[in-house]
Amino acid sequence: MDRREFLQAGVYGATLFTASGLIPAVSRQARAATVNMHLTAAAATKTLIDGSTTTVWQFTGDAGAVGPGALGAGLVLQAGDDVTLTLSNNLPQAINLLIPGVLSNTSTCAPGSSASYAFTAPAAGTYFLCDGLSGELGRAMQLFAPLVVLPANGANILTPGDNPFDQQYTLVLSELDTRLNDAIAAGQTYDLAAYEPNYFFVNGLSYPDTVSNLQTAVAMQVGQTIALRFVNCGLIYQPMHFHGYHVQVKNRNRVAEISVVDKDSVAIQPAACVDLLLPVTQPGMYHIHSHFLPAVTANGVYPNGALIAMTAV
Repeated sequence: MDRREFLQAGVYGATLFTASGLIPAVSRQARAATVNMHLTAAAATKTLIDGSTTTVWQFTGDAGAVGPGALGAGLVLQAGDDVTLTLSNNLPQAINLLIPGVLSNTSTCAPGSSASYAFTAPAAGTYFLCDGLSGELGRAMQLFAPLVVLPANGANILTPGDNPFDQQYTLVLSELDTRLNDAIAAGQTYDLAAYEPNYFFVNGLSYPDTVSNLQTAVAMQVGQTIALRFVNCGLIYQPMHFHGYHVQVKNRNRVAEISVVDKDSVAIQPAACVDLLLPVTQPGMYHIHSHFLPAVTANGVYPNGALIAMTAV
């Protein structure tokens, strides 16, 4: 199914992130669905933008749980869906499934086993999945996935009372410290107090790969309104700066902003989900990047980090 067909299709139950980088900005019938998904947690070798490699932990999903960019898993649900996620643990340690704001204190999934986690899709908003047992260490190892819940009535809005948006992108921020990853892969310990990341990502990609990947290259048209869902699955603050445009922060962790003003930089805290609206007012290509200078490098080399492009026509 190509982009046009997908955007014209009705969406029922969970859906994957599309090859265009968009999640569906189309109406869906206002009825709950029964959703059964499978996730696998396993170690993998990640090739970094400079050609070096390191070991990461990651979730991978089945055909209906494919994440954006280079992320192996991600879910799009509708509020009220009855969801069962079955997790297979191929890591050498016990994990569980945590969804901040939705699921906590869940049962343990031992190495080599599987566990099922049931929940009702919550209110519309942006969330993420991670392991609650390893906590920050798991996120540092890249064990996370985005979760987007669309409104039950199918409306293309972030906050009740908003004007509808035309398109939406989910942009997951993360970083890694190869010293940590290499130590954990070797069965050693690592003190997170010494955490100093040296590679940075949007949807698991670093610039310039972010520009050539349709899920991180934001395509838009003058006159549209674009919804951007930032999810910071990393351990550091990311001040994201917009060239050529101002944005409006609508929600932080599903809580509506009291005062919405135009901004060209937005601070996104660790483990935070921040939803923005971007009115498209002028054509051209513009960048979004972290204002934390190391975050636009790869092992010190600029500009191979958390930098993406927006193109308006």
